[in-house]
Amino acid sequence: MTDDYFTGAGGYDREAVRFFDVAHEGAQVRAVAETTGALERLRGIKPRSLVIVATDQISRAAAEAAVELRAPLPLPVVVTRVLPDYVGPLDIVAVVGECEDDPRTGEDTRSLLTAAGRGAETVLAGPARGPITEDAPASTLVLDAPPTAAGPSPLRAMALVWALLDAPGTPPEITAEFLRSLADEVDAELAALSPQRDESVNAARQLRAFAAGANVVHTGPGPCGRAVAALAARIWSARGMPSGFAAPVEELPAPDIFHDPYLDEGAAVVPLRAVVWAEAASSLPASRAEFAEPTGLGDSSAAARLVVRAFAATAMEA
Repeated sequence: MTDDYFTGAGGYDREAVRFFDVAHEGAQVRAVAETTGALERLRGIKPRSLVIVATDQISRAAAEAAVELRAPLPLPVVVTRVLPDYVGPLDIVAVVGECEDDPRTGEDTRSLLTAAGRGAETVLAGPARGPITEDAPASTLVLDAPPTAAGPSPLRAMALVWALLDAPGTPPEITAEFLRSLADEVDAELAALSPQRDESVNAARQLRAFAAGANVVHTGPGPCGRAVAALAARIWSARGMPSGFAAPVEELPAPDIFHDPYLDEGAAVVPLRAVVWAEAASSLPASRAEFAEPTGLGDSSAAARLVVRAFAATAMEA
């Protein structure tokens, strides 16, 4: 029955099934907003570092994107897979990601226990259920995931990083208001990307059609473009659409206009296309620009909406 559900057999709508987790992204941000009051205990402290232990590749890339978007940072931030040896009472440690079925879950639980035992402030944004959630130390702030969500959430990781960066110096109600407004904008973007909307008005469908049958590289200028491009490449690869990331200063190989894939040997048959994030237009050959109009929330909003667009494209049929 489960296999039928995810493959579309038995009458299930494959796009609707794959879009299900994407559709939770606004709720994921809102869930972080609702827990910011518990971060009051971090107000006024001067942490030595913020350590993000990311348990899956999407969460790690999302945390790295969140850090890049907030630079310059108010404190040192480490995004890692393994708890650093130096962690102690002057640090904040957050374990984030989907690790319910990960054989390393025991290690993630040990990271929480070790960090808490050394006196660090600890936060868990893990799966809705599972061993790590059940075994988290009593002192750990546990951010509950939406009960029907499954799989990694890029915006949950980003929202958590932003909330933790703000916690020492910003009243929690201000952070909560920012995240709720961000969630509202994400929900509006999700409505525009719904599988019920056709390609003429659905940017996610257009993006999926552009990528069909090609090798895709993601790029973008400035902090917002770079952050979104690197994260989009990771999301696509993790969701079955292999792609890569190239910094804007790197030159993309131009296609050979004289190459005939049916007569010539040696050259690749699969074309190369580029998605340029956070740009209204692109001068690169065989490229598509993806842009989100700025709002009062700045680059954080634009990045979140573009990340959701990249995520939604993986739910669409080629």
